[in-house]
Amino acid sequence: MKIAVVGSRHMSDYGREVVGEIMEVLAKEEVVTIRVMGCNSEVIRLGAKRIFEGVNFEKLNEDVANYADILVIIEGGKKSGTLLLASKFVEKGKYVYCVPGRIVDEGSYATNWLIKQGAIPLVEMNDLTEVLQ
Repeated sequence: MKIAVVGSRHMSDYGREVVGEIMEVLAKEEVVTIRVMGCNSEVIRLGAKRIFEGVNFEKLNEDVANYADILVIIEGGKKSGTLLLASKFVEKGKYVYCVPGRIVDEGSYATNWLIKQGAIPLVEMNDLTEVLQ
């Protein structure tokens, strides 16, 4: 299974911890991401198998959504590119998982808002391992 893992360019300590746990669970899967700073750099460092690059984020989002089966979003602010990527996955009828965060943290806005819109909350690692089986 191909799983896109993305998050905020302004990753928090919480985001770093969650990325580590998620990448451990997904060690045998084909994890993909987009090359940008922050969370995605951590995903790359921890073993992403494919990295999408470019300056046209509309095309990058489309390419990732076409390639991956599932999207996992760690963090993102109000104007996060993760919102656009999530919409591409939804358009294609693919699952979007989001790590919920504290409502007072700006970096949790995108994930909390996406959960409110119907994304699947990733509240424990079993939520992710179940879909992999």
